[in-house]
Amino acid sequence: MLEQFSDRSKMVIFLARKDAGRRGAAALQTGDLLEAIINEDQGKLATRFVGHSIQSGPIRAPEPFFSAEIAAKALLGLHNILPQQEPIADSVDMAMSPSLQQLLSAATTLAKELQHTQVQPLHLVAAMMAEEESSEPTTILREAGISKEAVIQALRSQAA
Repeated sequence: MLEQFSDRSKMVIFLARKDAGRRGAAALQTGDLLEAIINEDQGKLATRFVGHSIQSGPIRAPEPFFSAEIAAKALLGLHNILPQQEPIADSVDMAMSPSLQQLLSAATTLAKELQHTQVQPLHLVAAMMAEEESSEPTTILREAGISKEAVIQALRSQAA
């Protein structure tokens, strides 16, 4: 399923799983993924993953999408809704929730519609914002001032 995903998107999913396990989540949820996307966007995951900041290349985008203020507000909201239980070892398989599976599929479809060759982290955010039923992570983004249209515009600008 992840063949069409960029290295950045794969890294975000991998680290979302790692953090979800650290928090003791029963399954990988949309909120876990959004937290990882925001951290990656702000350069925090690349620093943690390789030990120093990466300014370009397949892992780190040159310009963050989220302002520092919006990222902080969204991360605080996510911290309040993500489960905090006994950690689960990295070696234990963790299922993806049905809503996350649907999100990954919707992001793949969106990338194709935009004629992009790979699913980038912002495709995942745009697919999240397109959800008909508002999930808690989507509500957090909307309250922070993020819209699907703004994400799509950013994707188009990156592709240009």
